[in-house]
Amino acid sequence: MMQDSEPKSMNPRALLIGLLAGLASALLFAGLVTQASSAVGLAFVAPVPILIASLGWGSTAGFVAALSAFGAVAGALGSVYAGLSILLSVGLPAAILGHIAGLAQPIEAPTGWKDKGPALLWFPLSRILFATCLLAALGCLAMGWLIGYDPSDLAPAVAQALSSEAASSVPPEQLAELARFVVNVIPYAQPAFLVLTLVVCLFVSAAIVRASGRLPRPKDDIPASAGLPRMALFAFAFALALCFTGGSAALVGAVFTGALGCAFTLVGLAVMHRRSRGRAARGLLLFTAYAAIVLLSIPLLAFLALGLFETAKSPAQAADTNQPR
Repeated sequence: MMQDSEPKSMNPRALLIGLLAGLASALLFAGLVTQASSAVGLAFVAPVPILIASLGWGSTAGFVAALSAFGAVAGALGSVYAGLSILLSVGLPAAILGHIAGLAQPIEAPTGWKDKGPALLWFPLSRILFATCLLAALGCLAMGWLIGYDPSDLAPAVAQALSSEAASSVPPEQLAELARFVVNVIPYAQPAFLVLTLVVCLFVSAAIVRASGRLPRPKDDIPASAGLPRMALFAFAFALALCFTGGSAALVGAVFTGALGCAFTLVGLAVMHRRSRGRAARGLLLFTAYAAIVLLSIPLLAFLALGLFETAKSPAQAADTNQPR
C-alpha cells in the first residue's frame, strides 16, 4: 500500500506555511477572478504555492493551503462562488497532486543497494499524469456546473464581443459562425490547458522544493518515465465516442477528450526527447519541433498520435511501475 514517504504532523510551522501558501495562491489567482488584464497571467502559476507547501511540508499543509486560498478569495470578494472557482480549478487539484507525488511504499532492497537508505517504490509518473487529467476534467466540469455553462447562451455573447472588436465590414453571419466555433472548442481547450498548467507547475514546484532540500522524492527521468496507464486509452476512446452523442453527454466527453488528449500529446513529446538523446542534431530537432508547434499547432496532432501509439505498444505494467530509489 502506498503511504506518505515522509509523514509530517501538522505542527504550527507547517500550518503557517499552508496558510501563507494559500494566501499567495489567492493573490496570484485574483487577476483571473477580477478579470484584470494586467494580472491574468499570474493566475497560471497559482498552483505553485500550494504544490510547494504540499511537497515540502506535507500533504496536510497542501490541503490547508487550498482551503486558505478558498477562504481568502471568498472573503475578499464577498462571494462563495469566487472562492469555489479557485478551490475547484487550482486548490484541490494542486493539493491532491502534491499528496500523490509524495506517496511511496517500502520494498525489498535489490542486490547492490548498500548504504542507499530504505528502498522505496514511488508513485509512478504515469499515474500522476493520469490523475492530473482526471482532476482537470472534473474541475472543469464542476466549474461549468457552477457558472451554468450553456453553449446556446454563450454563442450570442461571444458573437457580440467579436462584433465590437471586428471591423464593420465583417458580415454578421461570419461572426456568428466564428462564435459557434469558439464555443465548441472551449470544452476541449480549457481542460487541456489546465492539464498543461498543472503539469508545468508541478515540475517547477518540485524543482524549487528539491533545491531547498525538502523533497524526499528523487529526481525523475521524465523522458524515460513519462507515460500513461493502458486504461487511459479506453478512457480516451470512450470520451471521444461521447462527443458524438449530443447534449450534456457530449460536453462531458469533450472535457475528458481535451484533458486526455493533452496528456497523450505530452507523452509524445517525452518520446521525442528520449529518442533524440545522444544525437548530434538533437538541439535543432527539438527547436524545430517546438517552433512548428508554436507557429502552426498542427504538429500537436502528430505528437498526440505518437503518445497514443507509445501507450498502446508498451507492456501493460511498464507505464505503471517505477524503479526503487
